[in-house]
Amino acid sequence: MSGSLARVRAIVVSWNSAGHVGRAVASVPPPTPVVVVDNASTDGSAEEAERAGAVVLRRTTNAGFGPACNLGAGPVDGLPDAEALLFLNPDAALVDGPAALAALLAELDADPAVAAVAPALEGDGQEEFQLRKLPTLASLSREAFLVNRLFPSNRGFRRERYLDRDRTRPFDVEQPAAAALLVRRTAFERVGGFDPAFAPAWFEDVDLSAKLLESGYRIRFVPAARASHVGGTTMRALPYDDYLPLYTRNLLRYLGRHSGPATRAGARSVLAAGALLRLALLPIVRGDHARPEAARAYVRVLRGLAGLGFRSALLPRES
Repeated sequence: MSGSLARVRAIVVSWNSAGHVGRAVASVPPPTPVVVVDNASTDGSAEEAERAGAVVLRRTTNAGFGPACNLGAGPVDGLPDAEALLFLNPDAALVDGPAALAALLAELDADPAVAAVAPALEGDGQEEFQLRKLPTLASLSREAFLVNRLFPSNRGFRRERYLDRDRTRPFDVEQPAAAALLVRRTAFERVGGFDPAFAPAWFEDVDLSAKLLESGYRIRFVPAARASHVGGTTMRALPYDDYLPLYTRNLLRYLGRHSGPATRAGARSVLAAGALLRLALLPIVRGDHARPEAARAYVRVLRGLAGLGFRSALLPRES
């Protein structure tokens, strides 16, 4: 793969991302083209992206993150195919774009077995957020039973988030966040891109990482490349009682594709116990969300785990 930046296409998915998306587009250095897939924003996001120089594909409905990424990676009038696809969140931006892309491309060039490379994300909480091992029953249990919240430096959490690794050197990872991720096009197409079953959002990037690893590819963290990331902008805009059931549904879909029956059954039990624990604590512990909204979220999760459908306004129907 040539190191030329013209061989990269950047893809940004926007949904009411005004105030952020223009900066994301502007951080990508020419001659790399930027395609913004706008998921029916109503806040001027598409216009902001166009002013910043992006090719904007306007949708009349919200297709979700994965399908929009696939659309941006596909044929676009006037743009050549690219050897590598840079997926960039609208609230992320490359730091020193030419140097960042050059470092990422160099890592892809060094080994054809490397399918994806991730820059170091900068911003509040990004060191703990960005790099993770793929979900296991142990990691789900630590989260469900509040171990990570009560003991944030526990050994399991540090190992799961690669906090025990030297972050100044490149190393292989299982699942970097797709907030900023450069993927080899041939590998992306070989595994089928982002699975639309996870629409509108969550776990499609985890699924993509798992598919790449299962296909024999590697994924690398490249700290010489950097990107800023605000993080959580979409989640904060959504009601918790709509977000949590959808998140849980997609977690189960991920496990259904990449884990065995014992792990899937154990995960359902762990998630149910975690929801019941949080319901029991609501009257005495002040959480991150209003109590009525949190109670509805946990009840909807329990209802979904019982096979009665995951109710969420983010879904067109129960699923």
